[in-house]
Amino acid sequence: MPGTPAQLRVLVADGSSLFRDTLREVLRDAADIDVVAVAGSADDAIRLAQQHEPEVAVVDVHLPGDGLHAIRRIHQKTPAVKVVALCGFIDAPSETELRELGVVEYVIKGVPNRKILAAVRRAAEEGATL
Repeated sequence: MPGTPAQLRVLVADGSSLFRDTLREVLRDAADIDVVAVAGSADDAIRLAQQHEPEVAVVDVHLPGDGLHAIRRIHQKTPAVKVVALCGFIDAPSETELRELGVVEYVIKGVPNRKILAAVRRAAEEGATL
């Protein structure tokens, strides 16, 4: 049942409505996850993170309006929210930048759904780090 205390509250933020909707459904199908908000832009992601205070925010680094800015502001304004970054690819400098922004996990777009679910769950765990 959505909203029960045992469920992990998650915000999804991606510029592609298709990817955003698909990810929302994948997460909602998990019994332990409640998608509390969905954003299509950096400003919406920041606002919704403050409004809903999810435990985890899954944010595309290429989110319209600057995904990296959204990640930075979510981390600054709602430091309890753990951020999982969605990336097209990752290299050492990008990983370092994400870590400096406060990201605790990242997921390469196109990985199997089980890996996305695992990253979200790991992010929520106390002490999870990139």
